[in-house]
Amino acid sequence: MKLRILGNKLRFRLTQIEVKELTNGLTVSDSVDFPIGESLIYSVASDEGISEMSASFKEEIIRVMIPSGDLKNWENDNREGVYHTIQSEIGPFEIAVEKDFKCLHKRPGEDETDNYPNPMETSNS
Repeated sequence: MKLRILGNKLRFRLTQIEVKELTNGLTVSDSVDFPIGESLIYSVASDEGISEMSASFKEEIIRVMIPSGDLKNWENDNREGVYHTIQSEIGPFEIAVEKDFKCLHKRPGEDETDNYPNPMETSNS
């Protein structure tokens, strides 16, 4: 799972296995382990008891919760992701949880074997 942060925007990119785990009710997590011995953990999970996505940050953990209904059939359909904007006193806070597509331009050292085929990729057949 990849995490991109830009201002008040969180964007998670999940591989095919991670999407399958999430849609089957499992929590998907990863971490950034700093050389000083501390970690930033980030996770995405589904919850039947909520009606809209939420995000929290507590004890070095970023948690995103998604209503289970928003994930129904996501593993097999053409939706790129699930999205939500939380309005607050400081402005909008945007959350995106998306399928991770293979890059059109390969990056050295990046394993994309479990990424989704890129819909922009043209076939040379």
